[in-house]
Amino acid sequence: MITPKAGHDSMWQVLRDMVAQPPPPAVPAAADAAARAGTAFQPAAKAHGTGPRRLRGIMEAGDAVRAARLLRGTLNPERAGDLLVLLHPYRRRVLLPAAGDPRQGLAGQSPARLYDITLRQAAPVLLDVFLPACRDHVIDRLASVGAVEVPADDASLASVMDVVDAMRTIARCLRGAGRPHLLAVANAVELESRTLVANALHDVESNPGPTHYVTVLSQALMRLEALRLVLETMGAKPSVLNGVAYESRRVARRALRHAAETINAYVDNRDLIRLRDSLTVLAAIDNLLVLALRILDALQDREEEPTPFVKVSDEAVLDDYLDAATRLAQALVVLVRETLTSADFDTLLFAALVRKIKWLHRFCTRLGHARRPPALDELADFLVLQSAMLARRVGDSLADSLLRHPPDRVQAALLVERAAEIADLLPDMNRTHVRDALLVRLQAARETLESTLARSLPPVPDGGKAGP
Repeated sequence: MITPKAGHDSMWQVLRDMVAQPPPPAVPAAADAAARAGTAFQPAAKAHGTGPRRLRGIMEAGDAVRAARLLRGTLNPERAGDLLVLLHPYRRRVLLPAAGDPRQGLAGQSPARLYDITLRQAAPVLLDVFLPACRDHVIDRLASVGAVEVPADDASLASVMDVVDAMRTIARCLRGAGRPHLLAVANAVELESRTLVANALHDVESNPGPTHYVTVLSQALMRLEALRLVLETMGAKPSVLNGVAYESRRVARRALRHAAETINAYVDNRDLIRLRDSLTVLAAIDNLLVLALRILDALQDREEEPTPFVKVSDEAVLDDYLDAATRLAQALVVLVRETLTSADFDTLLFAALVRKIKWLHRFCTRLGHARRPPALDELADFLVLQSAMLARRVGDSLADSLLRHPPDRVQAALLVERAAEIADLLPDMNRTHVRDALLVRLQAARETLESTLARSLPPVPDGGKAGP
């Protein structure tokens, strides 16, 4: 039987608080360097005030996306005219005269001649206006260093992927002209990936709380995957793609390794504070799924070169985490079974333990992947079997407490609360018959408690009136 010791009330209060604080924002690279140097970070001075600068190239990026859509299809006089009309307001910016009607001379031309006339008029604007503006726009949208004001009410703001795809289409139509702008974006994305990882690691090292650690690194991983998607869309070199992929795998391995160490710290020592840390790690189920899926994707794509007789780092880290999760699941089941009928064990902590069993099962069932480890199925089967046994055990204990003479109402009321928590485990485990049987016992126990409580109450006085 586990009971709180005297003088440890604060420890139990900590265990009741299962809600983690939100992580602080990522530290900019300049602020990170200033912190390591021991100096105060001062933002760069702006020429026009101290507020965030406006996002560059909003209008040009939107028009570039529309121009790319016209260039992708078969060019006919109508599409060519629409393209030249779209580019007409920008001609003055490249020192070209503004023609009266940009569609003049397009009708009746052969397809090859039409394409040549259209590209000759459109190339200056596409090359010297749209591509530089799209380059600056994408870099502003992806960079985490420096404050950029993004208009919240601008519905015409194009997505980053559409702008990058438009840049690639324009460069292809210009037969390679403008490739330096794509290369500049690729270099900026590569630099941003390294800055993002450095900031995330600095953040978690300064605040190594278990939930904060997993949350910050999983958010960094999602952003890294978005950066990698941008590089794939623009057709970046494999070396650049592999560099960003390595950073994302490194972040995923670091987070899962920390989660496994936190869980093993409790399983090895059975310390109550370590228990709290382990439970908060399991609470970040969505973040853990993101991290595990990244590792499984890397294993499926063979991003890390395998060697004979030795596991690759990604597989070893994932196996270590699953082994720690299995050990924790066994410890949680034993703890719940031992404290099931104990009135001295905190009810809120009991509910937290049961919920973590539920979240462990959800992690196992929601992690669908072609490289799904068999250990996940084994852990899920173990949790289902033990949950069904706990349901039968609490149902029998509840019936025994009410069949005593006199019935133990205090014990029965405690078991009603804990039976309700265990019944909440079963809907996702395909054990409807076990849950239905427990709910029937639970409803009968509640009705019995209400009836015995009503009989034990003193009679209500009739207002002082004399009887007959």
